[in-house]
Amino acid sequence: MNLYNVRPFISWSLMIVAIIGVIYVGYYKSNSSTVIRVASGERTSYLFQIGKELKQAIETRSDYKVELVESGSSGINRGALQSGKADVALISPSATDMTNLAVIAPIEKHLLHIVVHVDSGIRSIYGLSGKRISLGGLKSDHRKAAYKLLEHYQIEESSLLNTEVSHLDLLEGRNLDGAIISTSVNDTYMKKLMSSGNFSLISIDAAEGFVERNNLYQNANFAMGVYPSSFGPMPDKWLPTVSENVWLVSRLDLSSDIVNMLIDVMETKNFTLKFPLLSKWLKESEGKSDQLLLHDVTKRRFNPYGSFKTALFDSLLLLWSMKWFLLFAIIIIWNVRSRWIGINETYEKDKQAARLQRIQALLEDVNAQEQEQADTKDYRLLTQHLAEIRRIKGEGIAVAKEQEMSDSAAFLSFLQQCDHVSRDIQWKLSLGINSKDFN
Repeated sequence: MNLYNVRPFISWSLMIVAIIGVIYVGYYKSNSSTVIRVASGERTSYLFQIGKELKQAIETRSDYKVELVESGSSGINRGALQSGKADVALISPSATDMTNLAVIAPIEKHLLHIVVHVDSGIRSIYGLSGKRISLGGLKSDHRKAAYKLLEHYQIEESSLLNTEVSHLDLLEGRNLDGAIISTSVNDTYMKKLMSSGNFSLISIDAAEGFVERNNLYQNANFAMGVYPSSFGPMPDKWLPTVSENVWLVSRLDLSSDIVNMLIDVMETKNFTLKFPLLSKWLKESEGKSDQLLLHDVTKRRFNPYGSFKTALFDSLLLLWSMKWFLLFAIIIIWNVRSRWIGINETYEKDKQAARLQRIQALLEDVNAQEQEQADTKDYRLLTQHLAEIRRIKGEGIAVAKEQEMSDSAAFLSFLQQCDHVSRDIQWKLSLGINSKDFN
């Protein structure tokens, strides 16, 4: 069948493939949602503001639309993810269980603020006892962070007053002496609170021990003058505290296309200027996290050889743990191999000896024919001897081909002897045709 006859079949095949491709793409698009639901925080919270910034960036840089799911604490956001009410969420991992969740990228850093009225008389963490200190809502991230801090410094919650009053009341009246707040220094409310000049920050001294016990936290400092106020920049020196990252989190099965899009958006210049934590994390941690499960896309994007290195290291550890077993296995394999090589060598030697014996037997037959024809002058007998020599030669050639010994010295010697005897007989026969000596 030539190409001209095949062309119609090729055209129809390409058309069918194109139709199937269009149907598949249409089906995929129709079943792929273009809406991403983001659970951030309460409408008045700074996390909700981050959600709004993320929404704007996504809708500007992609074809996706974003639906902000008004939520609350990290625990509530986790529930929204697990129930399918949200696709991604802003979560502080220290405040909730991260089972079956994967982190995509860090988006903001929360510092633990111990805020007190300047005239409250509180000068250290231990001065909180007996004071009216807001810890936040019962299930809020603020309260969970405060509990960890109070436990570490062995301060009983029962020794504090008004703990369930919202820290938003600090600006409304004097029913609070202070609050423990986990939030960003970019939080609009914190800026407003500190700019009043009526509040100060308490340092968290010897925070290294706290970080050691709570490995999702890091040692940090309030930069000198980070909060402007009516009495000048605050604090007036670098102030020790602890921090934790707020992550963009998803379920493990979130589409790779969506995750790649989210990372692309977070790496844009405008978004990075507002939220530089991702760039700092990549620089300091090289896109790795020992405490949290990274989404597979994040691993491939930021640490493409990490999986290979981990697998290689695990393999080396496994090999080392099995070193004695492997050593014995190598010894056994080596012995088996040596014996196998010895058996093969013996077999080849026997095979070679058998070849030589067959050629030698044929060579003896040739020599016998040479002796028998040496003294005969009978034309008929010489003809028989010549035929026998040719038969023996043919058999020798067949043996040489079968045994792959066409280049061996024994076979070449055999051929020379066959040719010599054949020529001798042919010479006698040529003489005997015109000679009276032949009957």
